[in-house]
Amino acid sequence: MPYNLFFSQILAILTVLLWSSAYVFTKIAMQYYSSSSLALLRCAIASICLGGVLIVQRKSFPGVASLPRFLISGAVGFALYLLVFNKGSEALNPTTSCIIIATSPIMTALLARVCFGEKLGGLRWVATGMAFCGILVMTLWNGVLLISEGIYWMLTAALFISIHNILQRSLGKKFEPLIVTAYSFFAGAIMLTPFFNGAAEQFLNAPPTLMWLVIFLGACPSALAYLCWAKALSLAPGTSNVSNYMFLTPFLALLLEYVVTRDLPGVPTFVGGGIIMTSLAVFLWVSRKA
Repeated sequence: MPYNLFFSQILAILTVLLWSSAYVFTKIAMQYYSSSSLALLRCAIASICLGGVLIVQRKSFPGVASLPRFLISGAVGFALYLLVFNKGSEALNPTTSCIIIATSPIMTALLARVCFGEKLGGLRWVATGMAFCGILVMTLWNGVLLISEGIYWMLTAALFISIHNILQRSLGKKFEPLIVTAYSFFAGAIMLTPFFNGAAEQFLNAPPTLMWLVIFLGACPSALAYLCWAKALSLAPGTSNVSNYMFLTPFLALLLEYVVTRDLPGVPTFVGGGIIMTSLAVFLWVSRKA
């Protein structure tokens, strides 16, 4: 196996492992921190880490004219996303949260259909319907249509990620991934500054374990994971060489959830999640062929 391909696989596996850990450790952190405090702390710590990388690599400022687009990207992809993601994490187990967020590629394609007129094709519409059915299974398992608050927040978070993906298309044509990610995090942190006093008080008064847990969430699943993912994509011969590893995220989240909390999600998550992951596999397989 060529060195670049091998190294890209290692980086991709590390990325999905870090992203999987965010679901488990956010659930733990939310037992102490508020959703707004945790969102600000993650953005701030990630901004510090990425700012250091920009200084070391001597990256130039992207220009004042591009700041509005970075502000929108930071608002949707990080500030608003983390706020609703944290709220959803309070009510759902990590595996269920991960599976619902996994629907974001399908949502992104639907938004691209609306915004850019991109065609989906018959099988991709079928896969979209399957994903919707998987969510219904989670909510109808007991025979009553009851969308829990957690599922509502996580679906909203998946929508924000999908909008962020669309925005990144525009920014990605002009700037490298590091610039897009770093300045989007900067923008997200700035927008969350109204929560600074509460976040600082909670962080300084937190037990040492929870202080380090927040530092980990900001530095690793946020900053380091995005850097690894961008590097993996740049080294791999094709996007699919690394994007396929995203299917490991729910499995890793399930494994970490059991190792850390000794809990497992209920039957609805396994059944509904299986339908959603199958629909996502079909959707991405058809997309790659197209």
